[in-house]
Amino acid sequence: MNWWLFPEQHEFKKGFPYFGIVIFYAIVVVICIAIRAVTWPENKHVDLSFLVQAVVIPVFFLTALILLCSMWYHGIRHYTQTRLLIAAWQKYDVVSYARGNIILAGWSVLTPPKATKELALSMLQLEGEFPLAARMPLKIELEESFDFTRAGQAFIQVLEPLVGKLSQYRQTEALVWVRGGDESCSDELRRVLKHYAVTAARITFLSECPDYTQITKWIKKANTCGVERLLICVDLHADGEACTWMENATALLLTNNVVKMQGQKPVYLYQPMTGVTDVESKVPVYLLTETVSKPKRLWYTGLSRTQKYPLLEVLDDKKMVPDRLELEMSLGEHTAGYRWLMLALASDAVTYAQGDQLVATSEQNTFSMTALSSRLTRQPDYPQKKIYLTPWQAGGIAGLMLYFGFMIALGSFDDSGIPMSGWFILILAVICPGLYLAMGAFITWLYSDKAYEHMGMRR
Repeated sequence: MNWWLFPEQHEFKKGFPYFGIVIFYAIVVVICIAIRAVTWPENKHVDLSFLVQAVVIPVFFLTALILLCSMWYHGIRHYTQTRLLIAAWQKYDVVSYARGNIILAGWSVLTPPKATKELALSMLQLEGEFPLAARMPLKIELEESFDFTRAGQAFIQVLEPLVGKLSQYRQTEALVWVRGGDESCSDELRRVLKHYAVTAARITFLSECPDYTQITKWIKKANTCGVERLLICVDLHADGEACTWMENATALLLTNNVVKMQGQKPVYLYQPMTGVTDVESKVPVYLLTETVSKPKRLWYTGLSRTQKYPLLEVLDDKKMVPDRLELEMSLGEHTAGYRWLMLALASDAVTYAQGDQLVATSEQNTFSMTALSSRLTRQPDYPQKKIYLTPWQAGGIAGLMLYFGFMIALGSFDDSGIPMSGWFILILAVICPGLYLAMGAFITWLYSDKAYEHMGMRR
């Protein structure tokens, strides 16, 4: 999906000279009445035919002439409205795509216990004081045992709060990433799930920590079938490795068919914008989609200076998201697991009634952004074409006016009493409307084609 919109298209503002045309009609009718009064036979009484010949017939021919001349005006209007409609279609596509979502039915995090009991509450400054990175405990106290490795113990602790929810789903597919791990982690996770009497349909080990494109894949699949995914990311230091970032483990349960549990509300995770290299131009487009109307806080991690400051500048210009939290300021040096830990912390903020949340991250110099909310944002209405007179319609009406004008004139001025040929009437009915309609259709096509060409679109 390309996150871009057309520049703002201006409405058609050139007004039609209705007042001048009314004056012109009045002048023509007065002149025609005067001419017919002078040429009216002296020995003939003034009857309805006088009104037909002096007013009705000139009005029909004059209307046909005005509509013929105005086809170019309606063509320009059609050109402008077509551009507006193309821009509206593109905006609809982007907004509709951005509002696709999947539900975070449950989440759990594991961090150094000495840091804080409730990490999100402290970072949000709702309870307690959160230490800055310099005083932050970075290592989770886990001991290798005969039954489980440190990663296995992390599985046990991070999954324990989710057991009740996991038991509600039967076809859950698990994806697991462990720093420095291998396929044996899948077997270990399977044993942990079995220990909790939780069945996973399939367990997939990921060699690299997934980014938010994984969410896009799930949302796309959720549009056609059921999705139940358990994502586990365990980010632990290797033996002998210096502790420069905070160890963490995150488990996220994502689905499009949430099992409602008493007292719990789902968190909607919206379509992420991923793979962005130009933050300054793409973020305004993302914000314009209004996936969430008034996000209260931005969580971000891993942003380079060329991403961080343009992002904050855009938010400042639009006076949006007054609160910002950079994970590195509190948790230490950036690591891959932070992007999913941050997602869980932002979900906590949503459940703590802290409003809608924005999340931004970067990996390999590509920027990603998504939003979370407790409210479901509805899809936009499909853009409808405005009703206005197009050139082909003007041409068709002009042709009909010309035809009826001829027919009334022939019937009014012909005193021979000989009826008109049916073939003549039929040919006239085809030529007059057909010629003008074809002319109007060509002008309509011409201006429509120009609109598509100038908007860089192919028909």
